[in-house]
Amino acid sequence: MPLDAKTLCLGALEAGFDTGYDIRKAFEDGPFQHFQSLSYGSIYPALNALLVEGLATCDVRNGDGRRDKKIYAITDSGRAALKAALMEPLAADQLRSDTMFAMAFVHLMTRDQVKRILDEYARANRRLGEELGRLLRDRMCEHPGHQFLLRLGEDGSEMWARCIEALRDDLVAALDDTREAPEAAPTGGAAAMTARDAPETREPGSGSRPGPDPHHPRDPR
Repeated sequence: MPLDAKTLCLGALEAGFDTGYDIRKAFEDGPFQHFQSLSYGSIYPALNALLVEGLATCDVRNGDGRRDKKIYAITDSGRAALKAALMEPLAADQLRSDTMFAMAFVHLMTRDQVKRILDEYARANRRLGEELGRLLRDRMCEHPGHQFLLRLGEDGSEMWARCIEALRDDLVAALDDTREAPEAAPTGGAAAMTARDAPETREPGSGSRPGPDPHHPRDPR
């Protein structure tokens, strides 16, 4: 099942993000930004729930003339709850992509437009891979799990970009074939229906009205 806001907040606290603002930044442009999201409006309700359940603590500190600062920390019970949640069957990844949605409507585009969109999609994935690789080489994180994620992201982004480029030309060629193919004549059931539904035409003076049906006693003809 999907991880809920409480579990995500527990993970952020375990990783050292100890204020609501820091938790928000961890999911917006921090270490979790590429594979999870957490809306700002769900953070404080989740933190309050963790406090009630004894899974986190809160220390209110003087804000030096500003609003008091709330510092949160995960408890031993919170750490056990986090581990238990992570051991449950996890939800399958859901790939959400504006570009992939756009590809469902390529019949509305020119071949140059399709190529431009896919070329930019490949470049964006390469930029992401380069960014993750830079973080890995600069040793921005020593945690083995985070290093695994950076390597996976770097290699996966490059492979995704290559896959996009490999399939791009096939898609454009398929579009060309579809648009250039002549309209096929109806066959099979469609052809039979067309013939059956076509109005009967007669030459003037050819034939007479059909006689009565001998097998139908009430036929008025």
